[in-house]
Amino acid sequence: MRVIDPDQVCDATAVLADTGQVQHAATVLDALGDVHRLSILLALHHAGDLCVSDLAFAVKMSDSAVSHALRLLRAHGMVTAHREGRLVRYRVTGGLTERLLDVVSEGVVGEVVLHVHDATTHE
Repeated sequence: MRVIDPDQVCDATAVLADTGQVQHAATVLDALGDVHRLSILLALHHAGDLCVSDLAFAVKMSDSAVSHALRLLRAHGMVTAHREGRLVRYRVTGGLTERLLDVVSEGVVGEVVLHVHDATTHE
């Protein structure tokens, strides 16, 4: 191997030093690359915590397909679940995921008027 620009090679190597973080970023980007998972994440990002049936209705998928996608997103640390009585609600988690969804939203969602949420009134 031959190095032409050692300072730039050093910088490139330094940027890639944390292979775990690079792998995590690749996983997040891969998950965002699927239209169904991206739709679920955008819905959660903008509408707040939702249960599987509400998500399925919003993204026009079956409950089982949404559940499957959520399992994958949970496994990659992109969503978390919390129980409210008999319901399990999901929310976006992770700084990288949220920042990427902000960027995607700027180009995809645009100006949308959303209802005001009061987390204490979910029934």
